Amino acid sequence: MEKTFSKEEEKKDGKDLQLNLVRSKIFLMLKKQNRLSADFEFNITKKYGTHYEGKYFHCYVLKPKNYSGTPKFGIVISNKFHKSAAKRNRAKRLFREVIRKNLKKFNDDLWFSVYPKKNVLQATYEKISTDFNKTLQKIFITN
Repeated sequence: MEKTFSKEEEKKDGKDLQLNLVRSKIFLMLKKQNRLSADFEFNITKKYGTHYEGKYFHCYVLKPKNYSGTPKFGIVISNKFHKSAAKRNRAKRLFREVIRKNLKKFNDDLWFSVYPKKNVLQATYEKISTDFNKTLQKIFITN
């Protein structure tokens, strides 16, 4: 049996759905204070930062001279990564979530640029997370 809704109930259900979507988006993003935002931040991190490589990504880490604050992250995926924007966005979401879960492990005053590799599309979240943690250990041993 199909349930029918009045127009008021449909509007209410629609608002609840939008609210849930907004709530879920909040958890998918990093806080603004933890994001690399300007082009020069990405360029400086790549040019002067130390390069680390994991199985599923490349990473550049930099400790800027005149910056003190929370660690900042940026995820870079070009159109060459994949034609489909949905797949590029999935890769970004996976890495954002891994970073968000491990945010307390990072030292302050560092900038990170993450460049996912194409093989991340076939990987699971668990594999990406373990690879990220292994690479983190390399980063903190050398810094």
